[in-house]
Amino acid sequence: MIHLIWSVINGIIVLYFLYLIVGFIAKGKRIFKPQFKVVSIFIMVIGIVQIISASNSEKGTNRITINDDYNKKNNSKIKKVILEDNLTFDINMHIKYSIDKNEFIPIESNSFLTGFVNGYIWEFKSIQTNNYNPNEKAGYIADGILKWNLFGIKVYSESKTFSGIIE
Repeated sequence: MIHLIWSVINGIIVLYFLYLIVGFIAKGKRIFKPQFKVVSIFIMVIGIVQIISASNSEKGTNRITINDDYNKKNNSKIKKVILEDNLTFDINMHIKYSIDKNEFIPIESNSFLTGFVNGYIWEFKSIQTNNYNPNEKAGYIADGILKWNLFGIKVYSESKTFSGIIE
């Protein structure tokens, strides 16, 4: 529930920013009401700075290479794991395996958020897993950081560790 409230707060701030920009273009300084003038100008300035700095920010791929030493001619298979299932969003992970003589060798992994992710950034840090056979199960341990952003500014970072079994 807290994730939904955080996303709604972010959405309201973005909509208020858009209202201020359109209103400033249409009405000029009259858009700023005296009782909210300082807050409105602050949100407008922060929003403009975030738009300008967004073009300069680098985006991570959240892709981790597990094993470079495999036969690239082998067939491959991708397994999907849901690391965390929240009310508004999920943290997902895909693991790509190379199939060699009925043994699955992990090659790479990536992780991402799906759902209503307004105000969150997921940074995938590490994964530990091992080979497995189709009739067996393999364990994994995955680490990452969930960043809580308010209007593009990081407010809180939450370290998360997940462990489980890949079926």
